[in-house]
Amino acid sequence: MAPFPHEEGPYPLSSQPEVHMLNSVRAHRTALGLAAVGSALALAACGGPAPADEPESTADTIEAEVEEEPADVDTGDFNQGPIPSEKPELNESDLPPEPDNSAPLGERIAWEALEQVSTFASMTDPDATYQCPDIAGEEGESVTCTVNFLGEEFEYNIDIQSSGILISYEQDLPEGPLVREMVEDTLRWDAETEYVLCDMESDLVRGRTSEDAPFTCQALDEETGDVSEYTLSISMYGAYTFYPA
Repeated sequence: MAPFPHEEGPYPLSSQPEVHMLNSVRAHRTALGLAAVGSALALAACGGPAPADEPESTADTIEAEVEEEPADVDTGDFNQGPIPSEKPELNESDLPPEPDNSAPLGERIAWEALEQVSTFASMTDPDATYQCPDIAGEEGESVTCTVNFLGEEFEYNIDIQSSGILISYEQDLPEGPLVREMVEDTLRWDAETEYVLCDMESDLVRGRTSEDAPFTCQALDEETGDVSEYTLSISMYGAYTFYPA
């Protein structure tokens, strides 16, 4: 913003000598008055008692901060574990090698079934087995493949829509494995706490796609002692997400 115009010029001096004389007398009296006050202050400093300190104003008083005692949090009902640095997910490099395009169609789809079940679980089972019946690849053909994962058997259904040079099919994994270790680690990562608990009947529970898991989970705030409850929602592809219950 540009400054407002401002002009300065010589100020007129009074042309009346009486005003100068009056101002001189006033200045002299003022100087004498200041000298007198200065003398009185000097005398008081030499011989008189020091003035008492004025009491501090309440406005100048700083109240000491009262530290809150940490909440007495009972962690005994929860499973403790370190908070993962990343959301738990399947490491596909831990899977067996994928068959190439020259392998029979049944072998390729069986490996795909294993991949889907492992993705659902967010982990691999080195002892898992997987198989499909012989698949001709004809339009309208339906087959059911099976995956044995951590001792539980899961079905993987295939419906072939069209055949030829390229085969088009629809796949369906109705159920998948929900493993306590991976489910609770996912909640630790989501809720940013070491203390969680899912009321699963066992360490592996079957979960149906496009539905909520058959259990609820809890997460403990270690500082406040507050407990939050969560529902696990499973997508049609087997991915799961926690929502406040």
